[in-house]
Amino acid sequence: MLRSFEAAARHGSMSRAATELNVTHGAISRQIASLEQLLDSRLFVRKARGVQLTDQGTRFFHGVFSGFERIRAAVDDLRSDRRRRPVTITTTPTLASRWLMPRLAEFQQSYPNVIINVRSKVDLEDLADPSIDFAIRYGGGNWLSTTSDLLISVNSYPVCSPSFLAKHGPFDTPEALLHLPLIHDVTRQWWIDWFLAAGTRVEDLSGGIVVDEFGLAIQFALDGYGVALARDALIQRELQSGILVRLFEVSVVPRFAFYLARDAARPLSRDAQLLFSWLKSKSANHSHGSPSTPRGRKVTGGITKRRRSKSRAKRKKQA
Repeated sequence: MLRSFEAAARHGSMSRAATELNVTHGAISRQIASLEQLLDSRLFVRKARGVQLTDQGTRFFHGVFSGFERIRAAVDDLRSDRRRRPVTITTTPTLASRWLMPRLAEFQQSYPNVIINVRSKVDLEDLADPSIDFAIRYGGGNWLSTTSDLLISVNSYPVCSPSFLAKHGPFDTPEALLHLPLIHDVTRQWWIDWFLAAGTRVEDLSGGIVVDEFGLAIQFALDGYGVALARDALIQRELQSGILVRLFEVSVVPRFAFYLARDAARPLSRDAQLLFSWLKSKSANHSHGSPSTPRGRKVTGGITKRRRSKSRAKRKKQA
């Protein structure tokens, strides 16, 4: 009875439930009628095309579906010693290459038997898809039907290439950036927030380049096309190697952060839970701010004193 109910509720149709379970429409109908009689509750409203859950039926479905998923997970765990299912993570290409992959290499040194698939896409994937175990998403952490845990909070500040700085700099005040090509990641609002934190109010930033993914913004900056607003947790290699230069000490904590997200109705497999918890343990070492902290700090100057000293020495030498 429960299997017939769950299939009919999931499909919104007794006919499709019958097809899935390889029984007749009448068998499904009788099973559900018996269940309603047993529970003394009406679970469905019959429609011209299919069925619709009542309020009582909706509450019952969530419990039944969650129970079936736990049973499936328990069976998977029992079989895991003989047949391990890969752990599939979905995230953006930039996060995958700049943050996730180096850590997965460390994880697999400790857990070499865990098989991992990484699906990198800009668009969000449906976490109800059983082929996906969990995601790393950038946003507010409040996606529908998901459970989310903070992974990385970031600080954002302007960066550019050394060649761009040599050609257009030095920049002594944040206002100087208003006359340069700014590179926008998805929205111009991030730059408006940064200027506000730097004490510069702007109402319109209609110029510059707008890209749909953070990695593209950083690539444009590396190629010398303008100034990008970087997320510090994702550009440490570029800053340490000197191929990107931070321009000002002022930073802003964006409205969004990176979260571990999974389907709220489906428990993780043993291997997926192992990786999920391991990544979560790494978050304390790689968080650079908090979405709950004030979004910005007062500017303390332009480019660092060391860079300004080099610029002055260079001008004196040329004179």
